[in-house]
Amino acid sequence: MTGIEIDSRALSIISRTMPGFDFIHDDVLQINYKELSINKKTKLTIIGNLPFYITSQILFCLLDFHKYIEQAIVTIQYEVGERIVAKPNQKNYSILSILFHLFTYPYLLFKIPSKAFYPVPKVQAAVMKIIFKNHESYYKHINCNLLFLKKILKYSFQQRRKKLKSSLKNLLIQYNIPKLPEQFINLRPQQLYPYQFVELTNLLFPLQNYPFNPNIHTKSLEKKKTRRLKWTHHIYILYIFYICVVR
Repeated sequence: MTGIEIDSRALSIISRTMPGFDFIHDDVLQINYKELSINKKTKLTIIGNLPFYITSQILFCLLDFHKYIEQAIVTIQYEVGERIVAKPNQKNYSILSILFHLFTYPYLLFKIPSKAFYPVPKVQAAVMKIIFKNHESYYKHINCNLLFLKKILKYSFQQRRKKLKSSLKNLLIQYNIPKLPEQFINLRPQQLYPYQFVELTNLLFPLQNYPFNPNIHTKSLEKKKTRRLKWTHHIYILYIFYICVVR
């Protein structure tokens, strides 16, 4: 078992209470999970209490390394969990919903009572289990340029109330694409199933014209911000992000 922790104060406490435990003193958003998986000679199991203010960034980061992760069991903000498991035409359907249904089997297991934390947080927490789709036969279903898939999702959901012909207009102009395929013109992003976004990506940016190397680490949709450590998060979430290797 290997732990990742950015805060030297937390590491100081852990080193006294858990001597001999293997830790990486680094930012969880900067870890190369491919390299860690290769060094461990197995796919990774992620177990951790995710700090609420960077939950989405961490989740996108894990998706970037989906081929090297077997599963994740994490404590997250309940609202984020609802977005991940949301289905088309539901209020919470989002970029997270689509990417996690394409690359994983997400399960929102149960809520955690607020009184389980100290101080009591203002938002609800939940435990989520995420199983990554790593079998080779699966990749045939998402055989598209993932960078452009993310671009399409970003443009679509920035203006989620608009039809795709409007929300994707600037993207089409940018790449000199004359028009949107007819079957998508009058649809809004929340109406499309995840695989329809893959289909749309291949129609607009076919792999033969826009090749994509899946082994290249792709950047997450959200920029990685310089973070000021918040000790209160360590008190009520004791934010140690464990990387566990399970055979």
